Amino acid sequence: MSKQELIDNMYGAAFQYKKTKLWKQMYDSELFAVRLSDGEIAYCCVMGLAGEHISLAAYVGDEGFQSYRELAFRDDSFDFFGMESMLDAEWIFHQSSLQCSFESKDDLSYEDYMAARDYAQSHHIRQRGAHAWPNFTKSMRYRMPWRLETDKDRRQITEALLAGVALSKILETKSKAEIGLYPLEEDTETLPLLVPGEQGYTVDSIHVPPEWVETFPEPVPPDKERVSELMKLKKRGVYDCEIIRLPGLLEEQSEAVEAPYLPALLLCADTKTGRLMATKAVTDYDTRPESLRDEFAGALLESGECPRAVRVRNEQTKILLASLCTSVHILFSVEENLPALDEAREHLLSMLHNDDDEDDDFWDEDDEEGDFETALSTAVEELSNMSDWELKSLPPAMVRQILEMANFGFIPQELQLRLRRLFKKF
Repeated sequence: MSKQELIDNMYGAAFQYKKTKLWKQMYDSELFAVRLSDGEIAYCCVMGLAGEHISLAAYVGDEGFQSYRELAFRDDSFDFFGMESMLDAEWIFHQSSLQCSFESKDDLSYEDYMAARDYAQSHHIRQRGAHAWPNFTKSMRYRMPWRLETDKDRRQITEALLAGVALSKILETKSKAEIGLYPLEEDTETLPLLVPGEQGYTVDSIHVPPEWVETFPEPVPPDKERVSELMKLKKRGVYDCEIIRLPGLLEEQSEAVEAPYLPALLLCADTKTGRLMATKAVTDYDTRPESLRDEFAGALLESGECPRAVRVRNEQTKILLASLCTSVHILFSVEENLPALDEAREHLLSMLHNDDDEDDDFWDEDDEEGDFETALSTAVEELSNMSDWELKSLPPAMVRQILEMANFGFIPQELQLRLRRLFKKF
């Protein structure tokens, strides 16, 4: 099947799904599964009951389901609409799904609108008003949301949409309870499974996937010459360290051919002084994790001293730093409770709020602006350089936080005006 045929099938399935208005019958917690033609399982979430965001998301495989699980069972005490989600809501960066949403004409890129319009016109489909036009995006762990680029992606979202169409017909004669369609709970054991066949779809059941265990990139061994240089430094203090993701881009991505990774930063706080060590974010951590570790080593050499001990609180940061610390004879431990990191996050949030923080000593006295503060400013600058399509493709939660940043005066007025045009509710 040609690329154009796959695209036509995808739009055809989207318009069929839109006619069903399945979102008026289902909550977004009522997941159903479908067996795809390639043997994988897609776990489908129907959104739109509130009338704001109408879409069908397909979470493919165990990793996809895990990303939905993290979204569904996040800490309810977390302020979803507050600035905290920019740094603390890790599930924002963990999403792994294919999504077909229905948008207004002005919400689509020119290319996406023309593709949808051409299909609608050639098939005599009349579209008007809000939520009229299908828009397709792909979310991948630690990457920016992106357009669908592969035949596999197009085929999978098409099959998920057609399963949604089939489900709407099934619900005409059977209740949700009869097919085992219930809101997902932490102790849910099975989900309804739609299985396509020559005579249509049959409904079976499938066990909920087990917890998917994430694996993290492992850096190459540290350079012996650099280790030797670090060994000569005086050791002082204890540093608490953690890898975080920045909710923005640090480089021009308009020419990118695939979804760019979100920048990674090693947050390092001196437990005694509360100061952050000046480290820089990197965009190649996921493919070259040693680049982030080497930024840490370089910052130590620049400061002229090493910590006596380094503490981390997750496996990801342990994998990054353990080998270097062992080589340099820095005490290394994994501990869950690290207040210095929590304080560092709070300070970063106050920066996002553009508050006047009296604790000037939190940042290194030798670095008046602070590399991390500069990185955040650069991220805001990059928002201005993003296309309308890229801004509209950001996860809804991230969009809300960007608008919050604008409300607090962190975003320049020119960008605020553009956001008001793109997001009418702002």
